[in-house]
Amino acid sequence: MRRFIRHPTEFPILIFAGDCASGDEASMCDISQGGLACRLTRKLRVGETVALGIPSIQQDYRIAGQIVRCRRCRAGYRIAVQFSDEAESFKTKMVEQVCQIEHFRRELCREGCELDSEAAAREWISRFGGQFADIFSG
Repeated sequence: MRRFIRHPTEFPILIFAGDCASGDEASMCDISQGGLACRLTRKLRVGETVALGIPSIQQDYRIAGQIVRCRRCRAGYRIAVQFSDEAESFKTKMVEQVCQIEHFRRELCREGCELDSEAAAREWISRFGGQFADIFSG
């Protein structure tokens, strides 16, 4: 069984490291209860504390984490971030669920099925909620 979720690419994340006030855009690869993996154009230090945001979903959303891996790859660096605690993990679960539901709603729209956000949430939960909960249950 899959232990991580692919984050929808239409919702880029920002990584705020050091004194970078604007954040660096990153392409998220995977997300799980304990952390996430993403690609970034610049190298970050293992052990460095960072904040993450998804401004297209929630402008003031920030989550604290720590860099636990940074490896060179074709597109720059593949970074692994560990969430700092259970509360940060829970916040991430809620925001990621919103991203997944909005992605689902947009997919349905492209297929000709128009749903408002509430109806899309109900449909997504009935189809995928159990699997999502399993991944974030530890």
